[in-house]
Amino acid sequence: MDLDYPEPVYIDCMATDVLKRFSEHEDIAALAVINDDMQVMGMVTRRKTLAIFGHKFSHDLNRGRSVEILMDLNPSSFDIATDINIISHRMTERNKCSHFDPAIITRNGIYCGLLSIITLLKSITDIRLQQAYDCNPLSRLPGNNSINREIDFRLQNEVDFMLIYADLDSFKAYNDCYGYERGDRIIQMVAEILSHEIDEQDFLGHVGGDDFVLILQPDEWHKKLENILAMFTTESAMMYKKEDQLRGYIVAEDRQGIERNFALMSLSLAVVPCPAESFPSHITVAEVASEVKHLAKNKLGNSIVVNRRHYNSQSSTL
Repeated sequence: MDLDYPEPVYIDCMATDVLKRFSEHEDIAALAVINDDMQVMGMVTRRKTLAIFGHKFSHDLNRGRSVEILMDLNPSSFDIATDINIISHRMTERNKCSHFDPAIITRNGIYCGLLSIITLLKSITDIRLQQAYDCNPLSRLPGNNSINREIDFRLQNEVDFMLIYADLDSFKAYNDCYGYERGDRIIQMVAEILSHEIDEQDFLGHVGGDDFVLILQPDEWHKKLENILAMFTTESAMMYKKEDQLRGYIVAEDRQGIERNFALMSLSLAVVPCPAESFPSHITVAEVASEVKHLAKNKLGNSIVVNRRHYNSQSSTL
């Protein structure tokens, strides 16, 4: 996002100094109020400042008073790593008098700039166009370009997250046995199951084929993955004929054209913890994810395998 950066005012400045700033710079709609450590204390707006100083004797009455008489102590404020959809949702929920006020953007509590409504709308429009262009036609989920941008954005802003590579096992055999139309239904089913566990701060993308990428918050990620596997076990079983369910496998040709038995589909989840400053870009994350994915696919049945180099946790097979 392209932020505006009007020079902030300090908490010990005078209210009349703020009025002077607005009078001299008609393009400024608001100013952040900061302390000596560049931490945001509040915000003053042109709207409120002119309202207070608009009375006949207000200038004389407020001479010598501090900026605090003008200040909104609870302005809309977001860390720069906050998802733009969350910002949009919260800004549009504000009361009518502050609908067009900008939001303060910080990085780790330090003032970065102001986000205007116009910039917010433009950014959302650009993102929607990019996602529409990149959207997977089967799942309607963001594709590779969107996935890579999302990973890089979080890495650059030092946001802790868990990247999960979800991959179907024995999917080709199912396609060969049941047909591509039923195979497409499986892909759509998996997309719906994964979407069910996504919060507003999470991300879900479709790499292509039977491969998906999830980005989850560090807390409760394991519970979400367990829920995903439980739902997949129940719903995928209903996609087989009764005799195949009872037998526990299907008969199909392998890649060499030899007929053999294939286990019923399972879901492998390769987890790569991405703490701040752990990876330089999505490329290195993908390399590690590929290694973990290989380990996960070597396990029988549904599995969750975690990259132990960045996370001290036990892998599990469910």
